[in-house]
Amino acid sequence: MTAEPMLRDALESCVDTGDKVGFTLLDGREFLGWVAGVDGDRVLLSWAPSPMFAMSTSGTEWNPDDEWVRLSAIDAGTVARYDETSRRWTPFH
Repeated sequence: MTAEPMLRDALESCVDTGDKVGFTLLDGREFLGWVAGVDGDRVLLSWAPSPMFAMSTSGTEWNPDDEWVRLSAIDAGTVARYDETSRRWTPFH
C-alpha cells in the first residue's frame, strides 16, 4: 500500500472520531484543526480558531475558511492526531 491510501484511511478515521489533527502542507503552512471530510484524493480541512489569525484579520475572523487540499499536498511524515486519552500528539506512522 502506498503512503497516500494509508494517509487517506488515517484522515478518514479522524472524521469519524473528531480527533484534532496537525501537519505541515508542502506549501509551508502548518495545519491544526479537524478533518471535515475526505473525497478521493482530497481532504476538507477545518482550521482551528487562532488568536494569531484573529489579530491578522482585526478580530473579525478567528480561523480561515474550510479548505479542500489534495493528499499529495500534505507532508505525510508530519501528520499527527491528538490523543485525548494520553493527552499527547501521536504520529500516524
